[in-house]
Amino acid sequence: MGNCLFFILSCAALLIACQPVTPIPIKTKSPSPNLKINDAAPIPNASMAPSVPQEPPVPSVPAETLSSDPVDQNDNQTEIDLAISDVTKNIETQVNSAKSSPKITPKAVAIPKTFDPTKIISFGKPSLVHNLGMANMVRKEGPIEIWQYQFASCVVDFFFYPISEGSSQLILKSWDMRSAIVGDSLDRGSCHDEMNLYHQKF
Repeated sequence: MGNCLFFILSCAALLIACQPVTPIPIKTKSPSPNLKINDAAPIPNASMAPSVPQEPPVPSVPAETLSSDPVDQNDNQTEIDLAISDVTKNIETQVNSAKSSPKITPKAVAIPKTFDPTKIISFGKPSLVHNLGMANMVRKEGPIEIWQYQFASCVVDFFFYPISEGSSQLILKSWDMRSAIVGDSLDRGSCHDEMNLYHQKF
C-alpha cells in the first residue's frame, strides 16, 4: 500500500514538471504618468547612429602686447616723444643755469701788512713816509738826517745820507732800533709787531 502511494506521487510530480510555464507579466511604475516605456522598440547599433557634424577648429590668435589700432600706437608714440622732450629740456635748462651762474670763489683772507725796513734801503724819504708816515722827530747831523719813530717798547731810527757828495738828494742808508727806556733790553719781536701795527694804518 505504501509503495503504491509513493508511485502515484512520483508520477504526479513528473506530470507537473513536464507542463509549459507561462510567464506572468510584471508591471513597472513609470517615472512619469505620460512617459511610456516601449520595451519592444529596437535599440539601434552604434554603427547605425547618424554622425554629428563637427565644427571646424578655430585658429588660435596670439595675444598682442600692443594695440593693433594704428591710432592707439601713434598716440602712445606721441606721449613717449613728449616725455623724452620734457626730460631733454629739463637737462638743458639745468646745464644752462649751471653755466650762467657765477662761480663762487672764497673770499681772499686778508693778510696783515708787514713792514720790513731793509726793503726800502736806497730809497728816498717819500718811501718811508708811505710806509710809516711822518717821523715823530727829525734831526740833522751835518748832511745826515735822522728820522725817529717812537713806539711803546722801542725807538726806531732811520738814517738818510746824500746820494752823492754835495747833493741835496737823500736816500736811506741804514736803520736801527733800541729800547724806549735807556738801559733796558730790547725785545726786537715786540718792536717789529708795534711797527707793523703802525704800518697797517697807512
